[in-house]
Amino acid sequence: MRSQFLPLLRNEIAKTMRRKLPYFGLFIGGLICVLAYVATAEVGSSDTANAWGYVALSMQLVFADIGLISILVFAAMLIADETRSGTIRAALAAPVHRWEFYLAKAISGLLYMMVLSFVCLALSIALATVHYDFGAVGDSLGEIYPEKAVLTNFLFAWVLSWIPLAALVCYGLFLSTIIPSSGAAVAVSVGTLYVVEFTKHLAGIDPYIFTRYITYPWQVFGQMTQGVAYQWQPEVWKMLGLCGVYGTAAFVAGLVLFVRQDLND
Repeated sequence: MRSQFLPLLRNEIAKTMRRKLPYFGLFIGGLICVLAYVATAEVGSSDTANAWGYVALSMQLVFADIGLISILVFAAMLIADETRSGTIRAALAAPVHRWEFYLAKAISGLLYMMVLSFVCLALSIALATVHYDFGAVGDSLGEIYPEKAVLTNFLFAWVLSWIPLAALVCYGLFLSTIIPSSGAAVAVSVGTLYVVEFTKHLAGIDPYIFTRYITYPWQVFGQMTQGVAYQWQPEVWKMLGLCGVYGTAAFVAGLVLFVRQDLND
């Protein structure tokens, strides 16, 4: 049987573009960027403020809460919404492999995550150019970090920020697989996220929860934009390992359950 992955992926992208929820997530993310710009303009110092610092702060604020929930909710509805409506039976009645269907859903979630990240970053950069300058990081005494080094770390932080968000997509898709109702899947995904975030420090499990790294790349880059010492290693390796374990486990578990699932119940 000829692979139907690309047609399935195109179909998922088309369905995403027709839905209102993804655009709402983009709107809210953009709103947070604007609010971050206003707040930075109010408290920023003319001697130390720079465009890089605003972008780092803006991206931290977006994905500390609103952006995080938008991505998780989108992923949690990918399969559960079709299971609830019954359209998944019609989709799988076509000559397609279930793993292709699941993979198309996962790629759709990752693409939305990347689009949200790109839109918020582009808006942050556009706003930053209004009152701030991109360039070398320095203070009243002179240059601290050259422009090339700042740009390199900026791009590194942006790409690195996708890794914990990708693990979040896999987690949301896993819940979407085991919970047949989209409303329940969203409630469980957001509920577990907040329960874990509020209790991980008290329970002493923070070092083992991948969400601790959601804003980590922008925090490190933010240190650089302030002209202070920063360090990627060895924490970045812990981030890659922890997010990789969580993301892979959630993806594989969801795929296995979906392939074996009886959708006629």
